[in-house]
Amino acid sequence: MSNIRDDLIRAFNNEEESIVPLSVWHHFTTNEHVQADNNQYFVNADISNESKFVESVDSDFVKLMNDGFFTYNLNNVENPNEISSLNKITEINNDNIWLTNQKKILEEQIKSIDSNKFKFSNVFSAITIFKWILIADQPDIDVEISNKKFADLYEKDPQVVIHALEVINKDIKKQIKLGHDAGVDGIFFSTQEIQDPRIDKSFFDEVQKRLDGELIDYINQKFDIGILHICGFAGAQNHLKYFVDYDLPVFNWATKFDGYSLSEGKKLFKNKVVLGGLGNTDEDVLVKGSKEDIQNEIDKLLDETGTAGVIIGADCTVPRDTPDNHIRWASQAAHTYNQRKGHSK
Repeated sequence: MSNIRDDLIRAFNNEEESIVPLSVWHHFTTNEHVQADNNQYFVNADISNESKFVESVDSDFVKLMNDGFFTYNLNNVENPNEISSLNKITEINNDNIWLTNQKKILEEQIKSIDSNKFKFSNVFSAITIFKWILIADQPDIDVEISNKKFADLYEKDPQVVIHALEVINKDIKKQIKLGHDAGVDGIFFSTQEIQDPRIDKSFFDEVQKRLDGELIDYINQKFDIGILHICGFAGAQNHLKYFVDYDLPVFNWATKFDGYSLSEGKKLFKNKVVLGGLGNTDEDVLVKGSKEDIQNEIDKLLDETGTAGVIIGADCTVPRDTPDNHIRWASQAAHTYNQRKGHSK
C-alpha cells in the first residue's frame, strides 16, 4: 500500500487512489454559536481538543475547528437587526480580537498536529456569518430563526443589507489571509442559501454568487486546495445546481438532504473531486452502525462512485458523541476497500 498522504494528493488532483482517504470532525464545545470574543474557554477548547481528536481518530486530513468564532461584532454597528445601525458598518482592523484569537488558535493547533497532515481552516460565507450575527445575542435559540431575521431585514432595505455583506466579505478576506499566514494548507469554505422563501434565485445569482465568488477567487490566490462545503446543517436544503460553477476543486454537500448521492454529485459537479457520502445525524450509520454496517455503507458508496477523486466524509459536522472507534472503523473500511475488492494498485 502507498502512503495515505500520497493518495490524498492523488484524490485532490482527481486521480485514481490506491487508498481512499477519509476525514470527519465534530465540535469541541457545547454550543459553537456562542460568540467567544476574549473568552479563553473557547480558545483553550479549540486548541487542546483538536490534537486529542486527531490523534484518536487519525484523520487523513484535518479541518481545524473554530468554535466560538463563527460570528463577530460588526464594526461600528450597535444593533445589526436595525437598518439605521447596520448602515454604519465599517471594516474591522487587522488587530481585531476575532482575527488575533483565531490566528493564535490556528498556530497552536498546527503546532500540535503531525506536520505531515493536510490542515484546513474553517471559513463561512458572508451570508452565513451575517445571518448568525443576527441571533448572536440568543445563541441557544434555533439557528433557523436567523433566516427569517435576514429576510425581514432584506425586505426593509436590500441595499443596506448588501452593503453590510460586502463589508463582511472584506473582513472574511482578512480571516483567509490569517489562515495562510498561520500555515494552513487550504480553506474549508462553507456556504448556504438563505432558508426563507422570500429570498429567491435572483438574490442568489445577483448577490450571493458574486460575494461567494470574490472569496473563492481570493482562496485560489492564496492556496492550491480549497473545499466547497454546501452546508446542509440542521436539515437545510440547497439547490445544488446553483453551485455547479463555483471554482473550487473539492465539493462537499448534504447527500441525505439535497437529493444527490456521492456518485450523482460527481456527475453534477462536472467530475470535480467529491468529499462526503455519510450522513451526520444521530440516526446515521456512523453513530448507530456496527463495524460491519459502516464497512458495508462505505463499500456501497465506493462501488457507486469509484476511487478517483473521491474522499469519504460526512454531510456536515458529525454529532459530538460519535464514538471515535466508529470513525476508525470507517477509516479502515475506506483504506482497505481496494485491497478487499481485489482492486489493489
